[in-house]
Order: sequence, then structure tokens, then C-alpha cells
Amino acid sequence: MAAHGANHGANHEHGKMDISSHKALFNGFLKTTEWSCVLLAMVLGLTVCAFAMGLGWWTGLIVWLVIGVAAGFLMGLGGAWWATVIGSTVVLAIGGAITMGIQAFT
Repeated sequence: MAAHGANHGANHEHGKMDISSHKALFNGFLKTTEWSCVLLAMVLGLTVCAFAMGLGWWTGLIVWLVIGVAAGFLMGLGGAWWATVIGSTVVLAIGGAITMGIQAFT
């Protein structure tokens, strides 16, 4: 009986395997992890300021925006990041304005 892997590598040249798809997958994983961590920090900053510390929605929204902008510049995130930060800030601002408008009538 031959030793395990005796024929393995007969035609193998070390360092010649195409790993471009592996690199692309890993880079995607890292980008998703970056985005997830920063978005989690933004959500935590918003909710802690607005609800736990009682500083109000607009203060929390400013913290949201500051964390998003700082992360965008410091981590070199691309145009999709900026669109996400701007779009989500606008949606949250509209939601905050609607909520305050409803509170004014009650």
C-alpha cells in the first residue's frame, strides 16, 4: 500500500494555482465585514444618544453622520458607501421630522 499522498503533486508546481477567485471572495468578505461593523457603530451611536442618554433624535442623527463620514474617509470606502450614508441620513431625518410632527398634534 502506498503512503498517503504518494502520487499527489506529481504534476503539481508549487505556487502556480490560480487563486484569483479566492482573493475576490475574501476581499468581498472583508468589505462586508467593514461595512457591517461601521453600520453597527452608527446604529449604536444613534440609539444610545437618542434613547439611552436622552439627547434627542437630532443629536443621535449627527452622531450617525459623523461616524459614517469619519469611517468613509479613514477607511477609504467608495461611492456606494457615501450613497448609503447620505441616503440613510435623509431617510432617518424624514422619519424624525414625521415623528416630531405627529408628536406636535398629540
